[in-house]
Amino acid sequence: MKDFLTIGELEPEEIESILERSLKLHQSPQPLLSGKNIGFVFEKPSLRTKIGTEVAINRLGGDVVHIESDLLFANGKAVPFTSRESLQDAMMNVSQWCDALFARVYSHTSLEKMSQYGTIPVINALCNLHHPMQALADLLTIQQKFPGKDDLTITFVGDANNVAFSLTEIGLKMGYQMKFSGPENYSWSQDNLSYFSLLAVEHGGSFTATSDPFQAVKGSDVIYTDTFISMGEEHLYEDKIMHFEPYQVNEKLFSATGKNHTGFMHCLPAHRGIEVTDAVIDHPESWIYQQAKNRMIVSLGVFAAIFTRNGTHHP
Repeated sequence: MKDFLTIGELEPEEIESILERSLKLHQSPQPLLSGKNIGFVFEKPSLRTKIGTEVAINRLGGDVVHIESDLLFANGKAVPFTSRESLQDAMMNVSQWCDALFARVYSHTSLEKMSQYGTIPVINALCNLHHPMQALADLLTIQQKFPGKDDLTITFVGDANNVAFSLTEIGLKMGYQMKFSGPENYSWSQDNLSYFSLLAVEHGGSFTATSDPFQAVKGSDVIYTDTFISMGEEHLYEDKIMHFEPYQVNEKLFSATGKNHTGFMHCLPAHRGIEVTDAVIDHPESWIYQQAKNRMIVSLGVFAAIFTRNGTHHP
């Protein structure tokens, strides 16, 4: 694959191949990125994505070049011009030096333009619509917790955001039963619902959405939540928090699955006492730190897939 922008670009076999290769490289790292320079550009803060991926690149023998985001994106400071230079020119320059670009951006359109204008692979480190690296780590965690089990029910409780979208995509591609519960004002668009239904039919899974979180979590093997206020939405806090209070993952909701092996997942950072209580996030079946470790591990497989084809290095 040239770029990695969304989970939707991958077939189930490709997803499984990335995870399998990730685990092999974690056990026995190889210098697949020797001599390669990976540009990192981040418009938003990052802990797990940035550090985990940088560690993975180091383990594969590559180097990371940190690029200030305002060198690529318009910031309005170069009066009377609207930006320092065009993204097209910036990407063509970066393509002369770097072998790939790992980018966390506000808009998915920025990633598409970076891919269009540059000649090097672009990997999505998070955007407003997708978080594919997180979804791969989540799937690896789920498979580690339920080895060999294909009939799984995963429920996302909270905001219909980028993490929920990529998680639903990857779960449906694996044929899982995916459920969602959140306030109607912040649920999926009709286009999203139609897309999820098509994925469910194609891969043998199912997708349901309800505003009742207790109904949604019944029979769930996994309960997943994320912050109710995504990065860049801080100004919406007062309005959103009123709608999301009933969707806090607390002890009562966590025990409503009817199963004794249900796991809790959260992509982090978490706001304890808001979307999840301490008792749940610190529960023995909370897998949040394994998810975080797996962020590094799946990066190994993603960059191996980007830079090798059938075991052969390519530019």
